[in-house]
Amino acid sequence: MTKIDEPQKMHSESFFDSAQAKKLAAKNSTLGKSGADKDHKSTAFVIACRWIVDNQIEWSSTLLAAIYLWNSFVAGGESVMVKLQYRIPGDPQGRYTRGWNDIYYIARWVVIFTALRVILMQWILEPFARWYGVRSKRKVTRFGEQGWLTIYYILSNSAGLYVMHGSPYWMNTKGLWTDYPEGHKQMTALMKSYYLIQLGFWFQQVFVILIEEHRKDFFAMFTHHIITCNLMGWSLYMNFTRIGNAILCLMDSSDIFLSGTKCIRYLGFERVAMGSFIVFILSWVYTRHYLYFKLMHSIVYESTTMIGFDSWDPKNGSFYSYNVILAFGVLLALLQILIIYWFVLVLRVVYRVIFLSNYDDSRSDSEDGGDYDNDAADSDRKTVASKKKKSD
Repeated sequence: MTKIDEPQKMHSESFFDSAQAKKLAAKNSTLGKSGADKDHKSTAFVIACRWIVDNQIEWSSTLLAAIYLWNSFVAGGESVMVKLQYRIPGDPQGRYTRGWNDIYYIARWVVIFTALRVILMQWILEPFARWYGVRSKRKVTRFGEQGWLTIYYILSNSAGLYVMHGSPYWMNTKGLWTDYPEGHKQMTALMKSYYLIQLGFWFQQVFVILIEEHRKDFFAMFTHHIITCNLMGWSLYMNFTRIGNAILCLMDSSDIFLSGTKCIRYLGFERVAMGSFIVFILSWVYTRHYLYFKLMHSIVYESTTMIGFDSWDPKNGSFYSYNVILAFGVLLALLQILIIYWFVLVLRVVYRVIFLSNYDDSRSDSEDGGDYDNDAADSDRKTVASKKKKSD
C-alpha cells in the first residue's frame, strides 16, 4: 500500500479537451480572415469549457456560497433555489404542487452534485484507491467515478423505496393510476424533494458524460440520459410522478451492483467481485426487463381501465390522453432498447467468464462498449498466448 496522495485535478480526453482547441487553432493558419475569426471564437469556447471542467470545485463552491448567502441575508430563507415552492395553503399534510420556479431548485442540486462528485472523487475515493495499492492511473480514476455512483445509487434507491413504501402503488400497479389527477398533483415534501433532486442528478449526469473520456457507446449513453431527463421532466409536469418513482427504483437497484462490482474489482477482490457480478446480472434481468415490462404494460393497457381518454383537462392537472401515453410508451421503449443493447454486452462478459475461464480481463470496466471491447481484445490475446505456451 502507498501513502495517500494529494487530490489531483480531473482530466480526461473529452469533447472539451484542450487538444480540440489546439486543432482549431492550427486551422487558423490556413483559413482566411473571416474563417479565422469564426475558428477563434470556437477556440475560445472550447477553452472556456476546459476551464469549467478543470475548476469544478472552485466555481461550484463559489456558486453555492453565493446561493446560500443570498438566501440567508437577502431572501430571508425564502429563496426559490433553496426552499420548496408551491405549498398548498391550508393543506393539513403540508403538501405541494409543481410549478416553473421548481427549475431553480433543480439547478441548485445540479451545482451541489457537481461539487459533491469532484470532492468525493478527488479527496476521498481516488486517494483511497492509491493508498490501497491501485497503480493504474486509469483504474484510480474509474474507481472514483464508480465509487461516487455506488454511493449515490444506494442513497437514491433507499430514498425511492422509502417514498414508495406505504403508498397506494407499493406492489400494486393499479395504484399508479388511482385517483388521477387529484391524488397525484399534490405531493408530500419528501416526494417532491426526492423527484427534484433526482432531476438535478440526471441533468448533472449530462454534464458528466460530456467531460468524461468518451467511449464507444457515448451516443447510446448520451441518448439514455436525454430520454431519462425528458421522462422525468414531463412526468413531473403532467403529474405522473408515481410511475416515475417506480421506474427510478427499478433502475437504481441494479446500478448499485453494477458500479459496486467494478469498485470491488479495482481493489482486487476477484471472488467477491464474481459474486457481486452474479447478483448484478440477476437484479438486472428482474428489474430492468421483467418488472420494467410489467410497468410498461400498466402504462399502455392498465391505465386505460383506470383513467378514460376523455379526462384531458390541463387546467385541473389532468394530462392523460392517447397521444401522451403513446409518447411515454415510445420513450420507454427506446430506453428498453438501450437496456437490451447493454445487456448483450453483459452477456459477452458472461460468455468469456464461462467458456474462456478468463475472469481477470473479460469483465466490463465501464457501462460502455469501449471497455467491453478492450476487455474482449485483452481476453483474446491472453487466450492465444496461453495456447502458444502450451504448444511450446
